[in-house]
Amino acid sequence: MWQIAKSRTILLFRLERMWYIYMKEEKLGGDLMFIGKIGIQNHLNKSAFKATGVRQSSAFEKLSRLSVRQDQFSFRSGSVQREYDAGIYRPNGSNMKSIGPFKYTKVEPDERLKAELLPPSERTSYTEKDALLNQYLKQYRIEGRIELDSSVPNPTEIVRVILPGQISEDELESFRQKLNENGLGTEIDWRGVEADFVQMGTGFFNIERLEMKADYLASRYAVLKDRIQNQYTGDRQFLEMEKLEQIYTETKEELADSYAGSVGEFYEGLGQSGAAADMKDGVLAMVDKKAAAYEDYLAQTDIYAEADHSSDQWLKQDDAYMAARLRESFSVAAGANEGMEPVKLQSDGRVLYDAKDLLFAGAYAKSLSEQLKNPERDWNTRETDSALGKFLAAWEGSAQKEIAKADISDQLAEMLHHVWEPFMEKFMDALDRSLDENKALVKKKPWISGLIRTAHIDRKQVYASYQSSIY
Repeated sequence: MWQIAKSRTILLFRLERMWYIYMKEEKLGGDLMFIGKIGIQNHLNKSAFKATGVRQSSAFEKLSRLSVRQDQFSFRSGSVQREYDAGIYRPNGSNMKSIGPFKYTKVEPDERLKAELLPPSERTSYTEKDALLNQYLKQYRIEGRIELDSSVPNPTEIVRVILPGQISEDELESFRQKLNENGLGTEIDWRGVEADFVQMGTGFFNIERLEMKADYLASRYAVLKDRIQNQYTGDRQFLEMEKLEQIYTETKEELADSYAGSVGEFYEGLGQSGAAADMKDGVLAMVDKKAAAYEDYLAQTDIYAEADHSSDQWLKQDDAYMAARLRESFSVAAGANEGMEPVKLQSDGRVLYDAKDLLFAGAYAKSLSEQLKNPERDWNTRETDSALGKFLAAWEGSAQKEIAKADISDQLAEMLHHVWEPFMEKFMDALDRSLDENKALVKKKPWISGLIRTAHIDRKQVYASYQSSIY
């Protein structure tokens, strides 16, 4: 886009091998006006830009009869000079068609749809209606088996596909009355528990929900353990607890492994050996600590009291619903505190990172990772390499201030301090890859040689400038 004068702006863009020209002329009303398009014809080493008009039946009938001025542009690539002829329109007001302003309506995503796309461990609430709907949909689960990577449903079972939006309020209310009369039974719905623990992993795409997932797992474990200890005895209690421990351990491992595999491995790649294992231990300990805290709170607080005065007694048998009430009650009770105490020790030795450390380390790693994926968002390679050194020094200073203000352990702060120099190297590597793409582009289009940078970053210049800026 070019600002030709205060009253005139030219817009040029390319779409499928054609260049289109628009102009905004305030004297003619200030609207956007279509001028024409430019086609490209290749003739050996010479390209001619030929002006073409639009359909003759349109308002541009006179456009094709306009005289075209031939201007010549020269670009040099080494010792080779190629000439390009360009046809440029010289329209006047009678040749242009005014295009009025575009109208649009911004539509926000449906909050209900967004909530349904989240796994249970990432939803911020679980109400009585959510519990009722969940129990209703369980009627239409398909029992089956897996054969050769394919799901085989029970041939005697009638399959009904139903979506939440297809269920009427009357139908839900009728189902509620049945639950009030019959309850949910004494059997624990282990299939439902396992289904609720899907997508328990965490990575850069949802790293901010790490603690939410840990709370979800820990609270479900505490409620189920309390139910088993109060409802069963003897061998049955032992078997049910064994099942709970198996699901809890596997889900906890999934959460810890996913964090270590994304955040921990990222820091390993920045030279911090052992970071992944330490962070995995931190996640495991965080979940266990939360589970113990929920158990202690549950032993001292009757979270079922509110349901005692309701006709919906079946809610007390819905462990997902009661776990949600446990999280809410615990949060209110702990509102005046800073949260759970930091994890200090584990049976196999010292745990370096607590929940606050893990949350900050995840957010910090996510930020650095995004900058490595798109380095030119933060730095323009047209600038000098000395300027890049000053920029990196200022960037580091800003990052260190954020680390100093954060409520994290000395161990994590020390580790984050050591990642900066390896990060700078990777950042410059990423810039070099972008410059390699420029070099490949010049090979395809030699006429742009000299217009874009192709030489790699001069690291000596960068570090000299960096060192002089930080001291």
